[in-house]
Amino acid sequence: MVSLVKNVVHWGSSQRTKTPVPVDLCEICGKKPKFVENGHKHPYCSRSCARNGTGPSPTVCALQGCRATGKPAFANFCSEAHAREGVRLGQVDKCELCETQPRTVGTMCIPCDRVVRIEPQLRELSSDSKTFRNLRAQFLSEWESPGVSPSFEKAYEIILPRDIRLRHEQYRRQIPRLTRFEASIVPSAFATWGRKSQPYVTLSPVVFAASSNRALNRSLLGPTIIVEVAIRLGEGIYSYRNPALADRFATSCTSSPYRVVIACDIAVEPTDVDVDETTDEESLFVPTVDGILPMHIIIYATSK
Repeated sequence: MVSLVKNVVHWGSSQRTKTPVPVDLCEICGKKPKFVENGHKHPYCSRSCARNGTGPSPTVCALQGCRATGKPAFANFCSEAHAREGVRLGQVDKCELCETQPRTVGTMCIPCDRVVRIEPQLRELSSDSKTFRNLRAQFLSEWESPGVSPSFEKAYEIILPRDIRLRHEQYRRQIPRLTRFEASIVPSAFATWGRKSQPYVTLSPVVFAASSNRALNRSLLGPTIIVEVAIRLGEGIYSYRNPALADRFATSCTSSPYRVVIACDIAVEPTDVDVDETTDEESLFVPTVDGILPMHIIIYATSK
């Protein structure tokens, strides 16, 4: 009898109506669940809905003077053109990466946020851009090598995933006395390089060796660029404020005049940046990859 009562009670509880779990529906169509990408929930359910939808409560385009319907995919502007115009006029904050689209996901626009969530990317800098000109001026001004002069050819911005940039910032915050510098990483070499390339090419992360003496690790940048990273004098990562010192370790084949260095942001102890004029070593050392952040790949040539 006791077992019968238990079974009846269990049956009764199992037949109770369960409270439905609320579903967070798309803000545009209101019919399908919102799209979740790598743990981040977007306000829309699909790309087509984000691109074409106007939402259950249409709003006017955020650009002053425009009466068209705003779309969430364009940060409540009616089109990409008006979104860019809104950024240019200062009506909305610009994406911290492309600097042309309005911020939609955190500090980035939707396309840039999607890019940096997947894997590192390369984007060629226009020779007319301010970043390119500043990078070229810094590279040429810091080059110190008697008898050898460089020519700055091209530069690529390294677009890193958010988690990598956050780890670097956390590393800096954990040690407040660290000082930030720009340096050229112990260098790179490649066999051939085509002048015509896509605006974005996949960048495989560079692997740094943790072995004594000298170790070479290769990482493929697109289909034609091979990067070799040399680690000397034990475990760690070595970089140089003078790119000519990094150039000493770069190699190139006879069919290509081009060479490569990686411009980095590096966080080091203030005492580690003192330069000894009597030595030939002006390297900056960090014990962990979180202490150095690759920012740009510089392609150059040298002449005597």
